[in-house]
Amino acid sequence: MKTYLECITCIINQCINTLNLTGCGENLKREAINKLLVSLSKIDYELPPAYNSNLAYIISREFTGIKDPYYNLKKKYNRLALEIYPQLKEMVKSSRDRLYAGAKIAVEGNIIDLGININKGKPLDFNKILNDIENIPFAVNDYEEFKKSLDECTDILYLSDNAGEIVFDRVFIEELIGQNKNVVLSVKSGPIINDATIEDVKEVGLDSLVRVIETGNDKIGIDFRSVSDEFIKEFKKADLIISKGQGNFESLDNIDANTFFILKAKCENIARVLEVNYMDIVLVKRKAKWGNKKI
Repeated sequence: MKTYLECITCIINQCINTLNLTGCGENLKREAINKLLVSLSKIDYELPPAYNSNLAYIISREFTGIKDPYYNLKKKYNRLALEIYPQLKEMVKSSRDRLYAGAKIAVEGNIIDLGININKGKPLDFNKILNDIENIPFAVNDYEEFKKSLDECTDILYLSDNAGEIVFDRVFIEELIGQNKNVVLSVKSGPIINDATIEDVKEVGLDSLVRVIETGNDKIGIDFRSVSDEFIKEFKKADLIISKGQGNFESLDNIDANTFFILKAKCENIARVLEVNYMDIVLVKRKAKWGNKKI
């Protein structure tokens, strides 16, 4: 997916939100944004928005010296999500199709996204999330294709997105394991926004269920320019790739692989590419028309 003009205001807002979170002074914020504006004037619009969005966090880190401004929020959402984990498991247990229920749970967890500030600073309503799992359908539902692909696969690479959200992923992953699939989970090698790291995975107990690998970098999405050899090996080995969230979609939509994207369209441009409405949820198989770049 390429970067659109509308992405520029989003990148600026991401930087402002992050600077505000650090508690730095107004003068420092202005200096940081001025540098960001200069950097944005030189970006390559053919690159994914995820790649260009990294500028917001690189510059925030440079000016404040704070490597992980979202650390406490990640802890908070891991804890809050774990509190409703028993309810999520009960939803699966009482469903007619446990795997489908797991997928619905996983996609609704994608609302825990602090980078784009979807809730405008308001706390997430976990009761609403539980209600949406039950009542909001997939706008694009390639579940039957997913099941067919799952039947034919052995090795799954599950690309995680955010802290807190990984508790919802855990419910889905447990169902995949229950179907005797070998699941490898990838996380970021360092802090970027509220993306999950090894520390988060351990907090929610996923490390005891699956093998966990790191991407090899602390970049938004999957930046193949700097991923680890281990990640490349697992990416190529996987029969099926499950990709969570917008950043991963932005950077993988044109990659030739058997990928299913699970996400909430929290951006008008992504909604347009997916041919859905803003804030719709999707379980969509990668389309050849998006590109066929080899890894």
